[in-house]
Amino acid sequence: MTGTIAQQETDAPALEWLRGLDVALVHDYLNQRGGAERVVLELSDIWPTAPIYTSLYRPESTWPGFKLRDVRTTFLDRLPVDRGFRNLFPLYPAAFASFGEIKADVVIASSSGWGHMAPVHPDAFHVVYCHTPARWLYRSEHLEGAKRSRRAALVRVAAPPLRALDRRAAHRADLYLANSRNVQERIRRLYGIEAEVLYPPVDTERFTPTPRGERLLVVSRLLPYKHVDLAIRVANRMGIGLDVVGDGPMMAELRELAGPTVTLHGAVDDDTVVELMQNCRAVCVLAEEDFGIVAVEAQAAGKPVIAYAGGGALEVLTGSHAGALFRSREESDLMRAVRESDTIDPDPRRLARTAARFSSDAFTLSLASLLQSYLT
Repeated sequence: MTGTIAQQETDAPALEWLRGLDVALVHDYLNQRGGAERVVLELSDIWPTAPIYTSLYRPESTWPGFKLRDVRTTFLDRLPVDRGFRNLFPLYPAAFASFGEIKADVVIASSSGWGHMAPVHPDAFHVVYCHTPARWLYRSEHLEGAKRSRRAALVRVAAPPLRALDRRAAHRADLYLANSRNVQERIRRLYGIEAEVLYPPVDTERFTPTPRGERLLVVSRLLPYKHVDLAIRVANRMGIGLDVVGDGPMMAELRELAGPTVTLHGAVDDDTVVELMQNCRAVCVLAEEDFGIVAVEAQAAGKPVIAYAGGGALEVLTGSHAGALFRSREESDLMRAVRESDTIDPDPRRLARTAARFSSDAFTLSLASLLQSYLT
C-alpha cells in the first residue's frame, strides 16, 4: 500500500471490511490478455478464494494468474474454439444462464457484452463493472460490416432481440460501475442507467520512469477497430522504428504491411512489455479506447503518449507534458502528432506521478468506498 503511515492506518478498516465480503466474480470469457482481464485479476487478488464464472477459459491465451484461481466455465468451454470465440455470440446468453443463480453476498460481473447476463440469487448484491456496452451490438461501424462478412450479416439480423435482452440484463443490477466518464455517458445513453465511475486498476508500480528511447511502441489487440495499420503505415513513410505487441485476427495482414523498421512481436510476457515500454520513444494509442490502460502504463514508464483524441484518452492525458493528440486517422495527422511528441521533453518522474492516480491501491480504496456506501 502506498501513501503515508497515517493514510494506511486510516484505510485499513475499509480494506479489512472489503476483503471480508463473500464475493463471486463473473467475466465474459477468459481467453485474451487485455485490460478487462487485468481488472478481473485485480478483483481476484482482493478476494483470492472467490470463484470466477466465465463462458470459456483458455489458460494459455490469457494471463497466467488465472491458473491459481477457481475458474468455473460453461458448456462452451468444451467447444474447440479460441480465436473464433466471437462467432459463438448466439450461445452466450444460454451459456451464462446455465450457471443458475450465482450465490454470494456480492456478485461482481466484469462485462463488455455478456457477463452482466449471468443470473444472480435475489439475496446477492449485484454489481456490474462495465468496460463498455457491447460495441458489436450498438456501434454502427461494426454493424456495417454486414456488407463484408457472413458473421456480421448474422449479427445485423440478431441485433434487435439481443439488444432487448442486453438492456433487460443491465437493469437487473443493483449497482452499475463505468470504467470512465466516457463509458458512463454511453451507459446513460444506451441503458438509461446512471452509473458510478470507477477507473480500472493499473499496475503502475511494475514500471520505472526512464528517459525516452528511439522506437515507437503499440500495445494492442490486433483487431480492425484498433487501427494498428495506421501506425505501421506512418512508420513506413517516416522510416522510424515501431514495435507492435499483441495478437489477433489481423496479424497476417499487418505482417504483409510492415516495412523493415517495424517489428511485430505477437503476444509477449509482462517482462517484455515492461522492457519495451521503458525503452521506447513514445506509445501510440490508435483506437478510441473506453479508458486506456496502455496510456497509463506509458506514463508510469515516463513516456509521452500519442493518442487519438477521443474516449478515455481525454481523461487520462492531462497537461501538455502528457503527449500529443491526433483528431483524424489520416496518415498526415498522425505524422504531425509524432513530430509534436518529439518536441515534448517531459520529466519521466512527473509523468509517473500522474499515472499513480490510476494505481491498484487507488482502485481498491475507491471500490471499498463505493460498496460501503451501498451496503452499510
